[in-house]
Amino acid sequence: MGDQTHEATEVGELVRRAADDNDEDAWSALLDRFSGLVWMIVRTHPLSFHDAQDITQTVLCNLAENLDRLREPHRVGAWLRVVTRNECLRHLQRSTQSRPFAPQDLEVADHRSPETIHLLEEGADRVRAALERLRPPDRYVARLDARDPGLAAAEVARRTGIAEGDVTRIRRRARRRLLRLLAEEEQG
Repeated sequence: MGDQTHEATEVGELVRRAADDNDEDAWSALLDRFSGLVWMIVRTHPLSFHDAQDITQTVLCNLAENLDRLREPHRVGAWLRVVTRNECLRHLQRSTQSRPFAPQDLEVADHRSPETIHLLEEGADRVRAALERLRPPDRYVARLDARDPGLAAAEVARRTGIAEGDVTRIRRRARRRLLRLLAEEEQG
């Protein structure tokens, strides 16, 4: 029996014992063997240290919840690679969709009139509604451009999963469609 076959059998047995027998030693052995792999994959993504910790914990919790559902328990490492990557991408996608205000920005006095504030908010609501009417990937690129004007095409590609060579074309198309949607709303 080759080393890889033996190792796969050993891993499969650890998964079975942890899932079926609630064997804490088997679970600890799985964590010892695979938590470093999960952490390494998470750290290849542009995440803060705390986000990386949260994602690692989420992935390992997912493993605990799904141990008994793994079709190929001996391939738990491959399963963890896919789940970890997907969780990182999901987090990055969510983080580009909303950003919290900086605390110092919340304390700045606003000397504009209520009417001005209302008109500005109304305009922002119109743009948000128009953005939601765009189809992916146009919506993703337009949201990023609205949030971070001048973001490099490589960064847009990284955050959205779109090929870097397509970003400029999608940007132009999204802007045209967004302007058309806003003009249609204004006329109608």
